[in-house]
Amino acid sequence: MKQKSIIIVSAGTMQVPAIKIARETGLHVIATDKNPDAPGFAYADLGVALDTKDVDGHVALARELSKKYNIAGAFAAADVAVTVAAITEALGLPGISLEVAKASNNKAIMKQKFFAAGVPTPESKEITSLTEAEEMIELWGLPVIVKAVDSAASRGVKKIEDVSELADALADAKRHSSTGTALIEKFYAGTEQSVETVVYDGVHYRCGVVDRHFGFQPYLIETGHTNPSMLPDDVREELYRITGQAANALGIAFGPAKSDTILTEKGPMILEMAARLSGGFHSQYTTPLALGMNVIKAVIDRAVGNPPDIGDLTPRHRKFSVCKAIFPKPGKVAEIRGIEKAGAIPGVEQIFLFTGVGQVIRPYLNCANRVCYIITAGETLAEAEIAFEQAARTIIIETA
Repeated sequence: MKQKSIIIVSAGTMQVPAIKIARETGLHVIATDKNPDAPGFAYADLGVALDTKDVDGHVALARELSKKYNIAGAFAAADVAVTVAAITEALGLPGISLEVAKASNNKAIMKQKFFAAGVPTPESKEITSLTEAEEMIELWGLPVIVKAVDSAASRGVKKIEDVSELADALADAKRHSSTGTALIEKFYAGTEQSVETVVYDGVHYRCGVVDRHFGFQPYLIETGHTNPSMLPDDVREELYRITGQAANALGIAFGPAKSDTILTEKGPMILEMAARLSGGFHSQYTTPLALGMNVIKAVIDRAVGNPPDIGDLTPRHRKFSVCKAIFPKPGKVAEIRGIEKAGAIPGVEQIFLFTGVGQVIRPYLNCANRVCYIITAGETLAEAEIAFEQAARTIIIETA
């Protein structure tokens, strides 16, 4: 039988584990990325330089390559569920529908489906004008959150404490939205989490809850996460319950359904849901380190029509892992030192550096501007945290 192939959409650093895992399972890997020098291409059987948001281009590519390769599935290695769904629909492969993928990618559509199904979620409204935004503030009061409708990495997201900030925030959110609109959302204080599930044969497999940490308000920049969550069992149970409710509301009945949640004084709420696995080095690194699970492999198995190994979706141990970014002063990088020394510290598992001497670190207005991540692990959370702090002190990135 001809070797099965899988198209993995996106080949950046965070997607390298998926490409490696797919190869290890015996699949022929076709990876795409806008960057012709994407690091994942080095591990794929075939790399194609193509914008991951180019839906029509990917459908045409998949149809053409299917003449030569036995394409059995496609995998969303990043925030590209729409592109993947278009491929699977065009070739008749396993996956969610294009309509479901679009709902998971458009926060305005997503919210309407949540409201209709009674999913607990902050009040919000899609807006086009400053007047509409002011009307919602009149209704809800301040603060509020202004968001881009269909962007990622917190681009176009800002917490508004004063109406004088509203016009600029609205313009920025609309600039990062393909719809030309923005979302305004009632602000709720609380701790935030990421909840990972995989849907198979009607069962929502529970693949971990992590605690997310934020800084740099009014810009909502995730500074890192702790895996697994330190929340009590009953709270995590409720987060899984509403995550399943949200997946059902969006129609995600196949593959990954990952939610961002918040614990508020009104109870847990769903902020957003994606029809893909988590980013932020969560499913790729901290879940394998902390829980011994291989969620990526399970999703790849489903993508090519194979039943998942339930063992890949089952915790094998309970340790602790943290992934946190460090934030050098913005400016032109003059010197970097201590990376190798930090990597040798016990408990430090990975260091990812996305800048170099001569490059410019931009102000931290969204998550895309983070430049260095440290991943650590330990038998206890304290061990993992200490390893991070030691590594963070060792790495010096000087800017001018």
